Amino acid sequence: MKSGVFHNEIENYTQSLISEIKHYSQILTDKEIKSIYFGWWTPQTLGLKNIEKITDTIIKYFDTENLWEFSIEMNPYPADEVLNFVEKLSSKYDFFPRVRFSFGIQSFDNFVLSNVWRDTSFPALVELFRKLQKIKKANNVFNLDFIAFGYFHKSRKWNPQLRNQDALSFFQNLANTQFVDSYSIYTLELFPGSLRYYQNNSKAKETNSSFSKILPFVSDDSIYEEFATLKDMVLDSWYKRYELSNFSLWWKSSIHNRVYREMWDYVWIWTSASSFIKSPNSELKKYLWISKDSLALRWTNTSQVANYNKWEFLDRASVQTLTEKDLLIEEFFLALRTDIWVNDLQKFSSVLVKNIDQKIDSYIQQWFVQKTSNWIVLSDPGMDIYNDIITELLEEI
Repeated sequence: MKSGVFHNEIENYTQSLISEIKHYSQILTDKEIKSIYFGWWTPQTLGLKNIEKITDTIIKYFDTENLWEFSIEMNPYPADEVLNFVEKLSSKYDFFPRVRFSFGIQSFDNFVLSNVWRDTSFPALVELFRKLQKIKKANNVFNLDFIAFGYFHKSRKWNPQLRNQDALSFFQNLANTQFVDSYSIYTLELFPGSLRYYQNNSKAKETNSSFSKILPFVSDDSIYEEFATLKDMVLDSWYKRYELSNFSLWWKSSIHNRVYREMWDYVWIWTSASSFIKSPNSELKKYLWISKDSLALRWTNTSQVANYNKWEFLDRASVQTLTEKDLLIEEFFLALRTDIWVNDLQKFSSVLVKNIDQKIDSYIQQWFVQKTSNWIVLSDPGMDIYNDIITELLEEI
């Protein structure tokens, strides 16, 4: 694609996003903004000036006086671009109480980085952290995203160990300094679209040649062993596990993450973006063609860029009216993933298994669950087996 054509597409993309922001400002007049989040590839693809243009539009058309977090997700390269983003956005929006940057590190292992198409290296990442240390402001929060790939080799004594012990030591030392405010540590999953799915599915390999360069297939056990190693290092450095894959220093957990887990209202913009609003106002119901009262609504934007660019934002077939039962299931399902104690179990009795008390008592004895009166929360070992626990506690998911 020629650079001029690409530039035009970026400008069209930006203008469409701004149009949708203005569109919602006429509908969600009763809402104030608590969190602004730019995720995935958006920030570096759009560029700094367009990110500022979009942010300024949000500030102009919405109430952001009580905004808690402005969050940017980025690749950790090119380094000069990353540093420029951090410096410029932190300075321009220094009136926000928190300007958060989440860097998709993935791994400190050069072999892994090369095989998952990351255009960086362990030495380059070390140098980036040194430079970030010099420009970090008081209202900055830095998060690092890692993935446990489960890739081991044998030590001289033939014991399994992570490939790069120097990188592992650096990870531990970095955590000990608490320069980074939070860590996200994920495990590879075997689902369509994931690397491991294509590694383990010959038919998928045939139809997706772009996945020809991938890591050797590894076992679930090795993936969880690496996850446990990284997790323990972070916990030993006094980070708190506030969600299955997320760890932070005190008061530094991601507001963006809590928006989902605690079921706050949120609106995503651009194609195929999903939104959720509780207690919708009349203007929103009118826009979504909902004539009856509703406890909550969920909807998705069109997947067609051409339609979106004509201001035909909504995929009307996606609009969902959620029932009380839907909300109870979702609230319990999501809350149990976090460090927020689930209170009033009686409230969820209609969606929980009949022998819930016996199940919870069993988990307490195994140190998977903590319970106080009618409140429960998963322990760290309990979070490790969250999928098994939630399946046993909910009548249906």
